[in-house]
Amino acid sequence: MRILFSGLVIALMITPLLSVARESAIYADPLGSRVAVVLDRLTPVVPTPGDTLRISGRLVNISGTSIDRVSIRLGISAGPLLSRSNITEVAELPLVPEKDPIDYFLDRTLVDVPGPLRAGDERPFSIQEPIDSLPLGKDGVYSLMVEVLGTTAGNTALVRIGGARTFLPWVTSDIDPISLVWLWPLADYPAREADGVLLNENTPQSLAPGGRLDNLLTIGANNPGKVTWIADPELLQSATDIASGYQVRTPNSTANRPVTVGDLSESASNWLTRLNNALAAAIPRRSKSQNDRLPLRVMPYADVDASALERAQMDVDVVRATTMAPAIASTILGGSVSGTVYWAPFGRLNKKTSDVLASSGVRTVILNSNALPPINKDVPSTGLGVIGTTFGGMNAVLTDNRLSTTLGLSQNSRSQSIDMRQRFLAETLLASQLVPADAPSRFMVAGPADIRWDPNATTLSELLKATGAAPWLESATLTDLLEEGATAIARERGGYGPQAKNSELSAQYLNQVQRVSTQLASLTAILDNPTGFSDSYAEAILRTESSAWRSDPETGLELLRSIRRGLTEQIGQVYALSAGTITLSGDEGLVPVTIANDLDRAITIGVQLRGLPSARLISEPLFGITIEPGRKVSVELNAQVVGGRALTTNVQLLTPDGQDFGDPAQIQLESTAYAQAAAWVIAAAFIAIIVFVVVGISRRIHKATKGGHSV
Repeated sequence: MRILFSGLVIALMITPLLSVARESAIYADPLGSRVAVVLDRLTPVVPTPGDTLRISGRLVNISGTSIDRVSIRLGISAGPLLSRSNITEVAELPLVPEKDPIDYFLDRTLVDVPGPLRAGDERPFSIQEPIDSLPLGKDGVYSLMVEVLGTTAGNTALVRIGGARTFLPWVTSDIDPISLVWLWPLADYPAREADGVLLNENTPQSLAPGGRLDNLLTIGANNPGKVTWIADPELLQSATDIASGYQVRTPNSTANRPVTVGDLSESASNWLTRLNNALAAAIPRRSKSQNDRLPLRVMPYADVDASALERAQMDVDVVRATTMAPAIASTILGGSVSGTVYWAPFGRLNKKTSDVLASSGVRTVILNSNALPPINKDVPSTGLGVIGTTFGGMNAVLTDNRLSTTLGLSQNSRSQSIDMRQRFLAETLLASQLVPADAPSRFMVAGPADIRWDPNATTLSELLKATGAAPWLESATLTDLLEEGATAIARERGGYGPQAKNSELSAQYLNQVQRVSTQLASLTAILDNPTGFSDSYAEAILRTESSAWRSDPETGLELLRSIRRGLTEQIGQVYALSAGTITLSGDEGLVPVTIANDLDRAITIGVQLRGLPSARLISEPLFGITIEPGRKVSVELNAQVVGGRALTTNVQLLTPDGQDFGDPAQIQLESTAYAQAAAWVIAAAFIAIIVFVVVGISRRIHKATKGGHSV
């Protein structure tokens, strides 16, 4: 059954001038293509009357058997696609004629390929056809196909042995363009320890020429005013540190990996300079209301996983990451940024997380269009919406789901890149036709599903060039969209189901993060001046909470372990030196304790004796012990021991608020009071025995004396 096209449209397209031949007796191999079509060129990208369509590429025999009489020809649909869903349907259809959206095959474009085409053989091909000779009528998106014909062993009839479908946009009349907002995220995997040591070279390599972030910066800079820059301040901070010289862990399996000095500092410095230049070039295109700010928005620091943190009751970390982000970016870039936005990693946001973000000052979130679909399906799903929070309405910038999917298509070959570009153009052209001219909004937002996207640089450059040339599109920025204000489009809030929850950082992982946070709080509490120390560890802990570790949990765990090791080492530099056995002269006395501070800053700490069991020791803690860096201090604690046996006692250091700090030292306490009491008991018993003996002897003598007198 033919899909997508009506008989009326077909009839309108058939004219004698086109000399179009319909091939009716074609049978496809039910197992699929035997010859792969690799496109290397399709021009013009946006054709106009008088142009010549040029398609070239290669044919590759993937069947394992020889194929004879190989030829190719061009096919095209009789009319434009009717809906955006048709684009996906065409792209996913098998190469069987019974379900083909192609209505016409142009025999005049038939090109014979020198043969035979043996297994594994590759042959170039080229097709040229005047645009005016194609059956193009109404404006819209047409299905285009390069069909491969040939004969296989034992068969003499030509059959379809392969093909490649793509899309051809066609616009000749005046059209009301839609405003296309490109969201351009700059973010990476924040694998950086508290002291700045990198776990790997990924970020420096990404900033270097030809790297992922270098490509994104280059493409964005070449299109000033067309893209909206959104950066993770952690990346800007990391690039700054790398530019100043950096160290990286060597790749081996040991827990304490040695470090080496990196050699890509100059690349990072150049990247930052070029980013500043790109922002400066975009300034004239900004709104007047933004002329005192850089044309860049920031994400919360390290792109923390707000939904996972809210679920783990770690809201304070979301607030910290959000509030610190603008200051970090502004300091590095030398000017105030345009604001903070939260780009939801799954494209959706639950109500509680929305409240947390709103409470921290976020006024704009970026969601997938499916998260806030319009009630009326005839209006655009992309653009701007509003979500309610306890703290008022919050702007929801809705990236077009179909465009995000298209940007995520494979681009590993030139052929795949061409297909992605043509699909993107097809999506936007159809959207511009389907959105009424008087719609409340004619904005369309394009952005990747993953903010750490790694597109093919050539493909992306060509795509932006094509969108700039497309008459149905005009460039716009996020500022333009937000200044339009909340539209009158009624929307409903999409659910936040199991799939979204399961994509978050796990509760088990965040439990480990919380334990490390407790370690940091304990260490910070005893420092007289934690500035410059606790901040570096607090930022490192935020880096462990990045949504980046959703897709790379092993690196997240490695980062967390390294931070925990560092904190444990720091905590271990404050310790009690007490050991051995201490004997009290009575059941109560003073116990000397020596505390060492090997840190590079002063501390104020407490200490307490704890008997094992606790019922045998009475001792009050001592607080307010100040120890200068690199010094030791001795104090005495009053202790009362109950019982005569030696008592094992922990010497536990305490934070000023009474929380345990570090691991305890251990001593033995003995009391001489019970030994003295025992001696007196023995002496008294000895005296009693002597008295008893003396009395007994005296009685015998007395009896003996009485007996003598009676004789």
